[in-house]
Order: sequence, then C-alpha cells, then structure tokens
Amino acid sequence: MLKEFIPFIDKDRYLTIQLFEFLASQKKTVHSLVKIQEVLQVSQYRAKITIQDAISLSKDFPTFKITFENDILSALNIDNFLLNKIIDFEAHKSLRFRIFLYTTLNIYSESDTEFQRNVGISSSTYFRLKKGLSQDIGSSKIECMRKSEVFSRYYIYQVLVYFSFFDYFPSGIKANKNFIKMKNSIAYCTLIWKITPTQSQRKQINYFVTIGILRSKNQHHITENDNEYLVEVLLHEQILLFMKHLSKDWYMLEKSASLVTRYALTFLINTNNLPVSQLKLLKNFSDIQSITNQQVDIIKDLADPSLVDTKIIDLQNKLLKANARILSPFFKTDLFFTEQHWYYANLLRNGAVENLIDEFTTLISSANSTPFNKQEIAQIKKDYSLIILPKLSIRNLILPIHIVVDFSEGSLFNDYITSGLQSITGLNIKIDQHLSKLTDIYLTDTFNPSYTKQQIIWPAMPKKSDWQQLKAHIMSLQKHRFDQLDTSN
Repeated sequence: MLKEFIPFIDKDRYLTIQLFEFLASQKKTVHSLVKIQEVLQVSQYRAKITIQDAISLSKDFPTFKITFENDILSALNIDNFLLNKIIDFEAHKSLRFRIFLYTTLNIYSESDTEFQRNVGISSSTYFRLKKGLSQDIGSSKIECMRKSEVFSRYYIYQVLVYFSFFDYFPSGIKANKNFIKMKNSIAYCTLIWKITPTQSQRKQINYFVTIGILRSKNQHHITENDNEYLVEVLLHEQILLFMKHLSKDWYMLEKSASLVTRYALTFLINTNNLPVSQLKLLKNFSDIQSITNQQVDIIKDLADPSLVDTKIIDLQNKLLKANARILSPFFKTDLFFTEQHWYYANLLRNGAVENLIDEFTTLISSANSTPFNKQEIAQIKKDYSLIILPKLSIRNLILPIHIVVDFSEGSLFNDYITSGLQSITGLNIKIDQHLSKLTDIYLTDTFNPSYTKQQIIWPAMPKKSDWQQLKAHIMSLQKHRFDQLDTSN
C-alpha cells in the first residue's frame, strides 16, 4: 500500500493489509509464523492476531482460503485484485478514515456527538484519533486545506479515489435530487467540451463532482482566494454556455459560476480528460503551443523522416496535453502522493531518449513562473517518457547512417544498389545523391583518394557476402553511435 494513504488506516487493520500484500507477492502458498512475524515486524502474539483477522475476512471474501495450523500459514488465491478489495474494505472500516470523511464531507449531516455515538467511540478517543490523523497527514497539507477550498477538494478527491469510496456509496444518497442533477451537469459538460471519458475517467469525474456537491452542502465554497489553483480561461462560447448552465441549474451567481467553471477545466486538464481541441480555452494556450512546437522541431531534426510523416501529429497532440497539465496550477497539487509515480529512470534505456527528455524539461521549466522541485521534475520526465518512448524507438533516435551510392555505370546501376539497400530490414539508413559532411559511407566501384571518410569499394556486381559485410558495417556504426549517446550505463 502506498505510504501516503497509510494515515487513513487504523494500525491493526494496516497490519492485515501488510499481511495480504506479502501473500499476494509470493509464489509460495505456505509460510511459517516466524516469517510472518519478520515481515510484519511485530511480536509473535501480534502476528497470530493479525493472521486470525485475515482468516476472519474469508467470511466477506469467500474467493480465497487461509488456514493456520502448527504455526504454518497456508494461503490460496491471494492476488492483486483481492488485495485491492481488502485495502478498500479495511479503509472503510477504519475509524481514522471515517473521521476524515466526517470532518471533510459530513455526508450524513451529523453533529460531533451523533458521529461519535454512531461509530461507537468516546469524545476523548475521537479527538485523540483526529489529532493523530492530522499529524500523520502533515501540517503543511492541513494548513493548505485550511486556506484553500480547491486544495481541500482535490486532496479529498485523491484519497477517496484511491479507496474507491463512492463505488460503495449508499443507493439512498445517490437518489438525492442533487446527485440526479449532477449526472445532467456531467452529461452537459462532456457534450460542450467534447469529452469522451473511459470508464476509469468517468469514475474520476463522478468523484470530483460528488465531492464538490458535498462540500458546498456544508457551506465550503470556492472563492477568489483559490485563484492560484485555477487555470485562467478565455470567454469562448463553451465557457459562457457552461457558466449559464451552472447559473440556471445550480443557482450560482456569475462570479461563482466562473470560479467553478475554471475549477472544472483545471481538473479535466490535470486528469488528461480535456481534448486537445479544447485547450484553446486557456489563456496561456499560445505559450503551451509555442513550447510544443519547439519540442516537435527538436524531434524533426533528430528523428528519421519516416517517423515525422507517420507519428508526428499524435506525438504533437500528446505533448500539447502534457504541457498544458505541467503548466496548470494543479500540477504541484497532484504531487502530494509522489510515491505513486514510478520514476522516469525506470523507463529509460538509452542516453538519446534521456537527452531529448532533458531538453524538453528545460523548455517547459523556462515557461513556468516558479522553479520545479526534484519531485516535480521527475514527474515531468516520466510524462515525457510515456509520450516519447512508444513513438521513438532507439533506431529513430539515433541519426540515420547516410550513404552515397555512386557507381561509374550510372543511374541504372545506382538505382539497383539503392533498391537492395532499402530492402534490408532493420537498418536506419538514408541514401543521399551527393557527398556532404553528413555522409557516413561512400559506396562506389572507384576509389576516390580526395575523400578521407569511409569508402566501400565494390568493383564488380556485389555478392551475397558483400551485402552481408555492408550490413554488418552499418550495424557496427550504429552501435558505436548508440554507445556514444548512451549515458545510462
């Protein structure tokens, strides 16, 4: 389980999660009590209690089986799917998580006394757990939540999405008239902004809007104090239409409708839900476009022209969305949970890619009003890696081997040799008509003493062995070039 979410789990329930994490990661199905104790780093007594807690869970999750006899634990059908369900289950049962829900959303409009009675704790226990939860979340986040409603909503959103809380929401709450209106607003939003969310993206949007409704119900509203977390927009028709919808269906004043519209767009950009065609709504779109164009020009200069012809448009669109997200106010907010992001270094396997990403990162950093910290730079590089690596293979990122084909028999024979070269798969080569500083191989039948670079002489019709030797030589040049670029080893 990600450590950023541990504060919301009661300690005994977290031990149970740790046990299932261990079991899900093992191929073996049998483990000693000593091993379990070592994994959990607890006493033997506590380890036995945790094992019994895990066995009790089989009543709620009959798909797995755990037995414990003679200090030997046997476990069957423990996988990541089950683990995620158990994490959700233990979170929803945890007093810490329930206190977090009560203090941030108060879904059932309870008083402190009513909440304490309903969960079965005393006032002193409630305040002790509440204080411990705040300390574990961290004073900086708690202070940001106190100062900013946008920050609070987005923080709550990230926690609830991780634990899939609304997936288990009571049907009676979902039938509330505000939640019915919510569905209509989401449908309208997807229509005017041309959003086509996947199932997981739809879940994100539903959670986002639900949290907004619950916060507003408790008189926690977005104000102009939240400006630093919101994108600036131009008053295009789509913006005005959505503001009008908020005013009509949710009775918002123009100022509030404007803030909520900007909040919605900020969220959609940060979760990659807003289509490229709608980025024009942003005031800083020209800056985003300028940076993207510079990045695309770098790729065009570096990559094989065939890549530019077939993949550049998709690459450009992905970079536009990534750059909009990186320059959005929510980007830093999303980095609360840095450990959920796998680092870009795990993706990179050659220096050419790394150099390209470094260049892209420098460009985007120069356009940001405040410097990015190390964690943010790691996230930026990961985003660029996910865009670049599927599009640019190693052969795309190593400049092609330039070959000049120049036989004395003229164009007929030159075309024959050129065709033979182009039919050899797996080579990143470019056939040029004239010698230049880019030329790597001069393929001819006549030695040229004035040309000092590589010459390959075929005085007669090439044999199979000649073609094989040429291919081996080209591959040797490419390996040498790659070794020079590769700084990752």
